[in-house]
Amino acid sequence: MKKTLFSKLLKTYVLITLLSITVAILFFYLFFKSYYFNEKEHQLITQGEKMAGLLSPHLKNSQLKESIQIIDHYNLVNTSRMWIVNKDGKLISELEDQSITNHLQPKTDQLERALNGEIITSHGFVKYIDDPVLSVAVPILAGREVIGVIFVCNPLSDITASVIEALKIVIFAGITSLIIVAFVSYFISQSITRPINEITKASLEMMKGNFTHQPKVHSADEIGKLALTFNNMRQTLDKTLQDLENEKNKMVAMERMQREFVANASHELRTPLTSIRGYLEGMLDGVINSKEQDHKYLRIILKETIRLHRLVNSLLDLSRIESGQIKVNKREIPLPEVINLSVEKLMPLAQDQFINLETDLPSQLPNVIGDEDLIEQVLINYITNAIRFTPEDGTITVKAVPHENEVHVHVSDTGVGIYPEELKHIWKRFYKVDKDRPLSKEGAGLGLSLVQEIMNRLEGKAWAKSTVNEGSTFSFSLKSA
Repeated sequence: MKKTLFSKLLKTYVLITLLSITVAILFFYLFFKSYYFNEKEHQLITQGEKMAGLLSPHLKNSQLKESIQIIDHYNLVNTSRMWIVNKDGKLISELEDQSITNHLQPKTDQLERALNGEIITSHGFVKYIDDPVLSVAVPILAGREVIGVIFVCNPLSDITASVIEALKIVIFAGITSLIIVAFVSYFISQSITRPINEITKASLEMMKGNFTHQPKVHSADEIGKLALTFNNMRQTLDKTLQDLENEKNKMVAMERMQREFVANASHELRTPLTSIRGYLEGMLDGVINSKEQDHKYLRIILKETIRLHRLVNSLLDLSRIESGQIKVNKREIPLPEVINLSVEKLMPLAQDQFINLETDLPSQLPNVIGDEDLIEQVLINYITNAIRFTPEDGTITVKAVPHENEVHVHVSDTGVGIYPEELKHIWKRFYKVDKDRPLSKEGAGLGLSLVQEIMNRLEGKAWAKSTVNEGSTFSFSLKSA
């Protein structure tokens, strides 16, 4: 089975804790053993010194019976045992099954050193006591003279039992600590591995192209910062890829528009050029040989030439606006003056078509922010289209109304109108409303595209409403000064 980071961390925590607890138990065992030995040794020395002080007058006066009674009473009520040796090394008191001639000291030199005035401690086996013991030899003094030695002996099993009890407590505390550490280690390991696992899953999803999987940030530590950094990287990469995809789509769309633009422009240019060439060749070949026909065809050639000139100008205007060659000179403009000037320029064209061209302007109209030449170009485009699609005796009205912090300009006609399914396409380049209509063939389908570009530069909007056989209203908005 493959080891995970979580299992490795958990085992590491538990092993370190187990090793620490083992060392701690060994340390405490040695500490308690040393402590109990020292404490017991000090206790036996204290008892021996007290008893030596108590026995000194009796031994000095050779009151052996009283001394033996004191020792027997002590041995009766205590776990430790005492016996007395005189200055000649002979036993004065005795234990059960003990011969008065036997020495009980664990080491042969213990008695000799004690008779020389030293307090001697030792541990080991002594005769008549089965268990190992801790023994203390304390000299009994009469002034500065050593008159005997008192031996105090305590079984080592008592000390060992105390050490074992203390060790049990330490082991229990160690096991409890190990269990607690195991649980804590589990949660710590989880807190480390969970965000790493989530980052791994998110990375795998990113390899598949899915950037929506976001690892959660569980903490503010280094792992949390790693998850947060990964999220930021994922978002940045996702945004970069989306931008690249958008740019790619834009490039594809631009290429398609460019191909359509070239195809449409070629078609629009070819039609008048073909017509002009045909009539000129006919006149040069003598097919057309009367003055009446010459005059008629020359007028057609002139009309096609004007159409061609208008198309080229529209293309140039669009190109200059898109490339930024036309500088927009925004300033405060009195809109009625621009409207009246535009209507005045197109009045003769409307009268030739027997169309009534009029204005409807309020007496108090706020000035607007814009470029006078560009606004005039929009108006001329709107009015020219209205004249083209309005029959004789029709009416075209140019109206301006304040609207919140803007001024809306409407060019309304009583013309043929536009079908709803065509209305949404009229702003596209080279799009012609109902191409089967004779009047539609006169335009190139660039005027409204040019209007849209101009309004974008002036931070305004352009829109249209229309009802078939009732008329259309083309509008634009400008910010009030």
